[in-house]
Order: sequence, then C-alpha cells, then structure tokens
Amino acid sequence: MAAEVLSHWWLRAAAQGALAAAPGASALNDALRRRRRSTFLTQDYFLSKWHHVIQHLHALGNPGGVALQRTRAIEIGTGWFPIVPLGLAVHGGTVVTVDVGNHLEPHRVRLAMQMLSDLESAGQITVGAPEHLARLRSLLHAPADTPVPELLEPLGIHPRIADARDLSDLPETHGANLLVSNNTLEHIPAETLRGIFAEFRRIGSGDARMSHYIDLADHYAGHDPRINELHFLTLSPRRWRLVNNRLGYQNRLQIGDYRQLLTETGWRVTTESLTRRKATTLAGLTLVPPFDTTPVKELLVVKAHLVTRRA
Repeated sequence: MAAEVLSHWWLRAAAQGALAAAPGASALNDALRRRRRSTFLTQDYFLSKWHHVIQHLHALGNPGGVALQRTRAIEIGTGWFPIVPLGLAVHGGTVVTVDVGNHLEPHRVRLAMQMLSDLESAGQITVGAPEHLARLRSLLHAPADTPVPELLEPLGIHPRIADARDLSDLPETHGANLLVSNNTLEHIPAETLRGIFAEFRRIGSGDARMSHYIDLADHYAGHDPRINELHFLTLSPRRWRLVNNRLGYQNRLQIGDYRQLLTETGWRVTTESLTRRKATTLAGLTLVPPFDTTPVKELLVVKAHLVTRRA
C-alpha cells in the first residue's frame, strides 16, 4: 500500500516542490541525483542514446559508419553520461557540450566510455573513426582519479558551463555545423528556447543543421500508472505552477509551438519524425486552455525528432 501511495504523481511533485523551496535546493537535488546515478548505466539506455547519435549523423547526410569531415558540433544539455558527445567523437567530430550545471564525474564518464568500447567489440555498434576509438580505449587505462577534462578533451569533447543564449565567450562554438539536443528542450521555457535558437543561428555555419530530440509527454506519467502522457494538459496554469517546480520543470509546449519558435528564429524544419498516441488517449481528459483549442493531431505527439537548417 505504501508503494502504491508513493506512486501518486502529485506526491512526487509535492516532495520535489518542497525540496525546490529549500535553501541550496539545486545543490541538494544535484547531490541526490548524483548518488542515484553513481554507477547506473544500462545497455538499453546507452543504445537509446546511440540511436540519437546515428540520427544526428543522418541530419548531416552521414549514414553513421563514415568518418565525419570537419564537423564541429554543439550539444545543449550535457547531462550525466556524455554518450552523444562520445558517439560523435568516435565518428571523427569535435563537440562542445554545454550545460548550465556540471553533472559529469570521472566514474560516470568512464562507464560510458567502457560501454561504448564493449558494445563496439561485441559488434552491436559501429564507429566511423577507428583511430578515435583506439584513443578512447587507451584513455580507459588512465588512473582512476583522472579528471573529466583529461578523459574527454583528447577525444575532441569540450564540456562547458554556459548559458546557451549567449556563447560569445566560447569561440570554440562559433562556426559549428551541427547543433543538437537530446530530451532537453522540454525542460526549457519558451522564451529561453527562443534565445537559444537565435544564438545557434548567429554562431552556426552557413550550412548548419540542428537536430533535436524532444519528449513532449507528461514526465509524471512515468512515475504514476494512474495518469497518461497527456494528463498535464488538464491542469490549469495556476495548478500547473504549483506542481511544476524548477527542479523538474516541463514547459508543456506542443509540436506546433516548437515549429513556430524555430520559424521565428530563422530556422526551417526539413525533417520530422513524430511519435503519436491514439486519439483514445484523450478519452476522459478535460483539457484546459490553450490545449482545448489545440489541434488533436498536435496534442497526440509525445515524442519528436526535428531536423532544421537555415531558412
């Protein structure tokens, strides 16, 4: 019974909201998440991110098994395991991975590097630049206390703490021709996204492509089987503000909102891969404005991969 009660989405939201209101909340939340993720990296999770790597390469017209030529990439949202930067690096690219906080630690970086090496040896993944993979394997023999930059910089991966709306102080990002994110944009407010897209257009090369994976579903649904992925569209702005705390922020933007933001900042969507739920997912839900007037076809999109180029 206790486990059943704890699965309520609102209980999770309340606990997270209380933590968000505490002094030093961000540092405490980061410490708790570091502890949970200290040694947890599954093969399924790694391969799901490797799929993103391959699709980002396809955005450049690269089939995935060919070495990248003069590719400079920017990733927004480094996260806990730098799987996508490692994937681009072993295809020959250089990567600046940008986040507002530092989540990388040597043992997690090593876990990701080791799993990449093991999966390639097992024939489950392929790389485009074998010499970069060889360098990665040699770095796995470095002392256990080797700092993160010394593990990643030799591979052409440059972690940076920055606000992606202004990359003026990071000249290494200027002229990038591939700009990516992986289930990050849904955690960023619309106006901040507008600034990021505009900055990416400013610093990107003339032939730059953006490739973004977006999770548009209610993330609380992953913790409570009583609600579905569209549940948060039933909460009024006031109720949503109460549960949508800064530690687990979701913007509730719909696919049409992303298209509009991209258009307004000078980008043209060239490829869309959308995952939609059946219309029956809306059964029994009372949608609140503005979602009650949003086209059903848009509401049902719970995952998206968008590829863009300059308009």
